[in-house]
Amino acid sequence: MKTILELSMKSVTLAVVLTAGAALAGCSEINGVMNDLQTMTTSNLPEQGIAQPTNKNAVSLKTDLVGLVGWFENSCGFDPVFYTEGTKENQVQKRFDTFQESFMAKQYKTDGSYTAYVKPDYRSKLPANYREAVKNISVVEDSTGVHYYVDFNNATYRGYDLSRLELFYQPESDYVYDTLYFKNANFVDLKSVFKTTRDDLDELRGGEFDAKSRSVMCYLGL
Repeated sequence: MKTILELSMKSVTLAVVLTAGAALAGCSEINGVMNDLQTMTTSNLPEQGIAQPTNKNAVSLKTDLVGLVGWFENSCGFDPVFYTEGTKENQVQKRFDTFQESFMAKQYKTDGSYTAYVKPDYRSKLPANYREAVKNISVVEDSTGVHYYVDFNNATYRGYDLSRLELFYQPESDYVYDTLYFKNANFVDLKSVFKTTRDDLDELRGGEFDAKSRSVMCYLGL
């Protein structure tokens, strides 16, 4: 969170008391200070598309990730429009592919196996518009497979606060899924926005909501 302006009411009150004795001559000076404060506040309001802060004492910027992971709500990216050059959906898909490639990597061993790791210079390679939204990226390997965790900082999805993104795959299998985790239970209000479609095998594809874990999962395997 970036604090743009924080006003101490005690400081403002003291300034008014000290200048009150200056009568009318001091009024213009006080007005000038207040005008400067107003200019500082209004000139730093969030840009269009960025959520407004609820804290009146500070202006915090929240990055909405629809432009990065919007394929979640569009049949988990199985709609053919995502692979059609020139479409907005295809641009989202390419942006997400670049996002993944910026931090996912493998260290191969002599026996042909490998260890997954996070690229040490990933932050400089993340898409610029979403760099500030990423707090940390880590990877965990367990008995089920490889889990990449992207923890967010002031990130939202259509205004609903996000906590993390999980990218999972099971080596040498088609068991693959991506999951968005939300901070609050009200994320279920998004359910009406999420679409479904049927793939080439007539399987229904779309985001699976889990109220208990406050998550939406896209199964990406065949």
